[in-house]
Order: sequence, then C-alpha cells, then structure tokens
Amino acid sequence: MNLDKRIFLMLVVAASAAVGAAVASKARIRHHRTVRDQHDKTEIKSWENEGGNLAPAAPSPAQP
Repeated sequence: MNLDKRIFLMLVVAASAAVGAAVASKARIRHHRTVRDQHDKTEIKSWENEGGNLAPAAPSPAQP
C-alpha cells in the first residue's frame, strides 16, 4: 500500500512539473511576441514619419 502512495506522489509531481514547464513556455513565447510586435510598431511609425511622397502611378491608357 505504501508503494502505491509513493508512485501516485511521483506521478503528481511529474505532472505538475510538466504543466509548469508548459505554462512557462507559453508565457515566454507570448512575451517574445509582444516585444516583437512593439518593435515592429515603432519601426512602422518611424517609417511613416520619414515623409516624402510615393512615386506617381503610371498613367494607364484611356479605354475606348
């Protein structure tokens, strides 16, 4: 009976470790994605604030 309790305890500890690792991995991925999105947002904003004009569109021939 004592052996069954030990095995159950080891299974609970292993499952807890696996869940903790999964949660930590998900949090790390979310953090990196947030940092990347913020960086991209600032890059786009600075690119938009550079000014200048777009190249004019090529005139299309008139359709009869």
